[in-house]
Amino acid sequence: MAEVSKVIDWINKSGTPEQIAQYKELKRTVLDVTTQIPMTQKEITQIMAAAGQANVAIDNAGLVRFTQDAAKMGIAFDTTAEQAGEWMAKWRTSFSMTQDQVVDLSDKINYLGNTSAANARQISEIVTRIGPLGSVAGLASGEIAAMGATMVAVGVAEDVAATGIKKVITTMTAGEAATRRQQTVLDNMGISATDLAKRMQKDAKGAILDFMSAVKKMPKAEQTSALKMYFGEESVAAISPLLTQLELLEEQFGKVGDASRYAGSMEAEYAARADTTENKVQLAKNSIAKL
Repeated sequence: MAEVSKVIDWINKSGTPEQIAQYKELKRTVLDVTTQIPMTQKEITQIMAAAGQANVAIDNAGLVRFTQDAAKMGIAFDTTAEQAGEWMAKWRTSFSMTQDQVVDLSDKINYLGNTSAANARQISEIVTRIGPLGSVAGLASGEIAAMGATMVAVGVAEDVAATGIKKVITTMTAGEAATRRQQTVLDNMGISATDLAKRMQKDAKGAILDFMSAVKKMPKAEQTSALKMYFGEESVAAISPLLTQLELLEEQFGKVGDASRYAGSMEAEYAARADTTENKVQLAKNSIAKL
């Protein structure tokens, strides 16, 4: 609890009577959570500390909700409690999300991980690296996850995929700042750099799919050259899967755009992973520790 009270101002075991009461209540809540979720007290407080370090504006009840959601995500995504808390905290701040929206993003990532060759941890890493840059181009967090899943599915490393997506965002939103080489590529496809930048703000997903479709209509020998001229040679390795796997990219976009497919995915994954002998033993140990 020392780590939690250190980073969250309104929790202090030696502060005002109100702060002391909140500290004691939260401490009891941590013990209660450990009897419901198979994580230790230390792991649960690591999640709370991650929220505090990221300056997540949250009250006592909100902190408990955040902690429970992040703990479930850690188990569902097969990662550490601290990592799950850090991801959720960063998504809340960088994408200006509510907790419900963060859970919705977690559902999308989990569903993509379950239905593609990329896993949830890899996709989460990419989404976190991109952060709020996606909103510059009108890309939703789920659409960033879909692009990341497409790249990772064909063997692109997470850091390379994140760099590639950033390059797509900054290049396609350049507008009048597009270089002569970039404008030449767009002219050959009958696309205006300014119009493309405007469309990225309104429908980034559609703009990216249409751009890649236009490149794919070129003679095969010219496609890689067009990508090099437009995005830069150093980015082609990361971006080319969006062209070669265009149908997969479209399919991934469809997955995160249909709530009936992904809703509740993380909760279901958590329930399945938590229902093991190992986790039941951990819950029993936690109950003894609480007592």
